[in-house]
Amino acid sequence: MQTEILAEELGLTLDEFREILDLYTEATTCDLEALTTAIADGNAPMAHERAHSLKGASANLGLEELYLIAKEIDDRARAGSLDGLDGLVARFKAAYEKIMEGVARDA
Repeated sequence: MQTEILAEELGLTLDEFREILDLYTEATTCDLEALTTAIADGNAPMAHERAHSLKGASANLGLEELYLIAKEIDDRARAGSLDGLDGLVARFKAAYEKIMEGVARDA
């Protein structure tokens, strides 16, 4: 992933993008924990809320792959279905970690 390209696409300096990315990382960590708990507890409304947050934040940063996975989780949870969401959350986490590794390399 090219951090500079994402920053440029958002009209941000590299430093501004990194600052926003730090906030995104903090929020994503909290949202993923809450989402995992909500799924384990069978709480579809909470799963929807956390997935919706992940979806919006990922879209705002232009992180398309993460946005699409979070959207699928959000859509299913909003419909009240938690079946298969563990797998989607695992996909999100794997993609998220890969992107964050790329950002760290670009630093």
